[in-house]
Amino acid sequence: MSHPRLTSPFRIGPVEMTGRIVSTSHQTSLVHHHLPTDDLIAYQEARARGGAAAIFLEPAAVHPSGLLTAHTIGGFLPEIVPAYRRLGDAVRAHGSRLFLQLFHSGREQISSSPRAPAVAPSAVPTQRFHTEPRALTAREIRELVEGFADAARKGREGGVDGIEVSMSHGYLAAQFMSPLTNRRVDGFGPGDGLRFAREVLEAVRVAAGDGIAFGVRLAADEGPTGALGPAECARIARLLCGDGLVDFVDICVGYSATYMGSVGIVPPPPVEENAIAEPAGAVRAALPGVPLIATTRVVSLDGAEQLLADGIADLVGMTRAMIADPDLVGKARSGRAADVLQCVGCNQGCIGHYHAGTPIGCLVNPRTGRERTLPRATLRKPARRLLVIGAGPAGVAAAIEAGRLGDRVTLIERAAAIGGQLRLAGRAPAHAELWCRYHADVVRDLAAAGVEVVCGRAASAADVDGYDLVVLATGARPYLPELPRRTPFAVTQAWEAIEAPVAVAGPVLVVDWGGGYEGIDAAEVLAVAGLDVTLACAATVPGETVHQYQRNLYLARLDDAGVLIRHHLEPLADWSGLRHVFSGRREAIGPVATVVLAQGRVPDDELWPALEGRPGVVRAGDVLGPRSAEEAILEGTLAVR
Repeated sequence: MSHPRLTSPFRIGPVEMTGRIVSTSHQTSLVHHHLPTDDLIAYQEARARGGAAAIFLEPAAVHPSGLLTAHTIGGFLPEIVPAYRRLGDAVRAHGSRLFLQLFHSGREQISSSPRAPAVAPSAVPTQRFHTEPRALTAREIRELVEGFADAARKGREGGVDGIEVSMSHGYLAAQFMSPLTNRRVDGFGPGDGLRFAREVLEAVRVAAGDGIAFGVRLAADEGPTGALGPAECARIARLLCGDGLVDFVDICVGYSATYMGSVGIVPPPPVEENAIAEPAGAVRAALPGVPLIATTRVVSLDGAEQLLADGIADLVGMTRAMIADPDLVGKARSGRAADVLQCVGCNQGCIGHYHAGTPIGCLVNPRTGRERTLPRATLRKPARRLLVIGAGPAGVAAAIEAGRLGDRVTLIERAAAIGGQLRLAGRAPAHAELWCRYHADVVRDLAAAGVEVVCGRAASAADVDGYDLVVLATGARPYLPELPRRTPFAVTQAWEAIEAPVAVAGPVLVVDWGGGYEGIDAAEVLAVAGLDVTLACAATVPGETVHQYQRNLYLARLDDAGVLIRHHLEPLADWSGLRHVFSGRREAIGPVATVVLAQGRVPDDELWPALEGRPGVVRAGDVLGPRSAEEAILEGTLAVR
């Protein structure tokens, strides 16, 4: 599919843009002391260089009480003005535009102790972050309106091209709009819920002045647990923006305050691609003449082009897609859309790092967030002979990077196909899309890098002779705890159950230590196959180490599939029953035909003793210690540089 609409110019208010794909506002944690760092400038410049029509800077708090995290930009700081200038110079050098997002988190607050007091329209606690705010006074409300205006003036002084005000996702302005969070009776109450928003927009419009594109980010749907559905969101958009006050509206979905509502902010698969399309249609109908930016799981160029072709949006936010591949737009323009490194929707390095308070990254692109320290591969001479043992994520990454460096690379895999644990994970609903996109990309890139791939052959120590560099990337295998010689039930590993659910007899007990995907994937796959499944999980919550948005969807799907969850239980040493990990209480395993083990992983390193100490032999990925595909791909990339 060609992409003529995406690559055509567009005008928002006074600002001309070279195309229709923008990077919308998202947190990177490349902010220290509430000011952008050199790493943030390099990160945003890479996306501008790659062709993004506009870079929407991550949210800038308009007041100290609105700092969502310790890494939120302080839009109220005098020092922010020269920082905006540096960012603007960096992105405009590549034809892009710099937009500023003004923001106040209200009662939403992600921070560690000592926490600042949270404020909101009313003193209503929030479920997800367990924050208990105080109600703003009328005087404080006036101060915040002026704070928005002052932050806009600082943006103007910093030379930004555009300003949008965040009024989505259940943050402060949206809290005024919702009867769930606004119980005031002083003129800013639910019946006048748009008064605060309107006063802020009017103040910012004046402060921004001429020559700056001005808009607002609004929810098109807060989701099943928010107060504002598509019809109400469309009504709000019409009342706020239907009279020409703004030059554009940036629409999204999701609601920060609840577990399931928050999933919509950055939804992972199996949430459908272009999840914004249907709710955006209602906003489009309410605002027929206002330019719309649509964002929320717009992950492919074809899907983005379709949004424009259907008239749903005028521009699209492909933020996660450009986190994965900053050159996305440039590839579309030059007819190389097939070369795009696809976002796999894992949420691990992007929003996952943000929630962990660490700098942004990307599972499939180890250079994301490391633009200053990990340069792109360039040919070097002389070429080396390189052997990679193991074609999981670490080995594949090492082979591709070495091939791009000009090395002659052989990749040996003992299984019949590449992919390692990701290939197995792709059999589960949560990772089917991840595997499909990842596999397509690495097959293409291995071929382009000239890598010789040999599958179905186990490597030996003798194979390493004659190579300049050897990367051992043999991954991990399931941990097998000690079992009685005989058990009244069949025993299999979670990996085997996921691979061949038809071979498992029910009823099934999945005994999950709670460390990751294996246990919950096995439970879901077996339940979908029609088996009676119980999940005994030793962790505080199933999927404890999985990113919260994925975990929330897992818990919903497991419940829908009828999986019974028995919390905080681990097997006794003799497997005669289960033990509560906190109280020590014991209970019977119950009637079960098959026990499925998900008890963690250990390195598959049996070849290492024969290789250790040899010159030019290194390890990468789970063979060093089982972790995630993100570390594997990073280590594989670094191992050959």
